[in-house]
Amino acid sequence: MQAGILLSVALTMSILAKADFSTPASAQIPNYALITPKMNLDWAIQALKSGDSQGALGHLYEAFIVSSDQTAREHIAEGIRAIKANDSQGALMHLDAADKAISGGG
Repeated sequence: MQAGILLSVALTMSILAKADFSTPASAQIPNYALITPKMNLDWAIQALKSGDSQGALGHLYEAFIVSSDQTAREHIAEGIRAIKANDSQGALMHLDAADKAISGGG
């Protein structure tokens, strides 16, 4: 029993010795809430233009989930369908429209 307690104390001490207390915990953990639909949409467009369809799809799924603009969501969904159909130009057309909707221009 005492060996188990000593082992737990030793483990705790080694974890504390390695901890970085100079940086606040909130700065150590990425805040994904700061990633906006616009950022995901921009990343998706960049990925698609560089030929990374899978990367574009990942960002578009995220943009779709977090976007509250219904027009943008419709264009994002159409962009996803176009990418799945290997229609990059059609996807870019819809993603441009989604970008305008998110930015307040459409």
